[in-house]
Amino acid sequence: MKLWKKVYLITLIVITICVNIGFGGIVYFTYEQMLENEKNRCISEFEILRQGMSSDVAQMEQSIQLNHTYFERYIKAYDSYYDDNIHIIGIVNNLVVGDIVSDCVLPKKNGLVVDEEQHTVIYVSQILDQKHSEYRVMMRRDLTEFDSMWDVLYPLYIGGGIILSLSISLVLAFVVRMMLKPLEKLESAAKLMQEENWSTRVEIRGNDEITRLGIQFNAMADSVEENINKLEQQSIQKQQLINNLAHEMNTPITSIRGFSEYMIMTEISREEKEECLGFISNESKRLKEISATLLQMAQLGENDNSSIKNIFSMKNMCERLNNLYSKSFEDKKIEFNMHCEVEEMQGNEVLIESLLRNLITNAYRAIFDKEDGHIDVNITYESPSIKIEVSDNGCGIDETHLVQIFEPFYRVDKERSRENGGSGLGLAFCKKIVELHKGEIKVESKVDEGTIFTIIFGENFYEK
Repeated sequence: MKLWKKVYLITLIVITICVNIGFGGIVYFTYEQMLENEKNRCISEFEILRQGMSSDVAQMEQSIQLNHTYFERYIKAYDSYYDDNIHIIGIVNNLVVGDIVSDCVLPKKNGLVVDEEQHTVIYVSQILDQKHSEYRVMMRRDLTEFDSMWDVLYPLYIGGGIILSLSISLVLAFVVRMMLKPLEKLESAAKLMQEENWSTRVEIRGNDEITRLGIQFNAMADSVEENINKLEQQSIQKQQLINNLAHEMNTPITSIRGFSEYMIMTEISREEKEECLGFISNESKRLKEISATLLQMAQLGENDNSSIKNIFSMKNMCERLNNLYSKSFEDKKIEFNMHCEVEEMQGNEVLIESLLRNLITNAYRAIFDKEDGHIDVNITYESPSIKIEVSDNGCGIDETHLVQIFEPFYRVDKERSRENGGSGLGLAFCKKIVELHKGEIKVESKVDEGTIFTIIFGENFYEK
């Protein structure tokens, strides 16, 4: 049984019981109130009757003496004034005088008595007065009309209760169905997600618990879809990485194997042998560079945040790099300028130095065959961030390649990169370093004009 049906049945049972109890109470108290009104009416009429009879008897005794015969005539005379529903009965020393109603058992005590065995009858009796205590007057009021009226009202009350219960049940069915309908939407959405339809969302309006549940469901669906997309993207990237790695390693391995077999199978001169060994050595270095970079990239993913919370001297690092590259580039007639305004920085010193080295090496590969080439490194403090710019006036990068240059093994000019010893992993490594430090890396480039790499480190990962 569905939830809305269970809620409907339980609520309907409770409401029906409450309605019936309520109508039963109304019926009971209405009947009692109406009967109480009839009692009060009888008592008032009887008291007026008794006082009038007492006064008449007192006047009558001035001319004649009151006895059983006169009292009976007197009672019959009063009884004749009333309709068939009211009878006046006299009692003298427990003997009844006057017209007695058939099948009527009169109460023996004074006061008010209600007989409801067959139909409702009210008896009110009292002594005539203190002087004539042996004479008792009784009024018998037959409430046949009262019973008839109540016989009409009672079914109306019961029918009204039934009609009200049915009306409430219909309204309740509609309300419960509408209130719990969003749960069916949630159930349908959950089934669609179970079928791997990750874009499924629910539309629920309102401000109740079910609405908040729908909002949480959509938030969960967003998170699941985002994670699924990330996993799919990572799976694609891993497959691309494996394919590129297989391709990149195949070239040096093939070269090493080819030169080795050539040296074994062919008689060659010393010069040719040295040349072959030189090729084998270069390809071996290339393999080592690829494996070392891949290992560093893998270790970056496992690095904890404690290593990037250290404070190191940016000035000292820049001095080391300036001394290293100035002499090397001077021989190649490349102008190298390094400017640093930041004294200290929060982060991993080894990784930041690797980041700068990779960017400077890439800049050199872009201008190594230019006569007037120059490389500029500027590290500035722009509150609340540190900004690093590495620029060159080399060959530049076409706009169509800028989106992909941070992918592993991606090369703009594959032949040129291989000649210069590039593995295609340097920029991917740089991006991982920047992401580990919660920074941002951007690139701007124009063909034959040069390239500018810009890195921004937020305030949480440095100190001035």
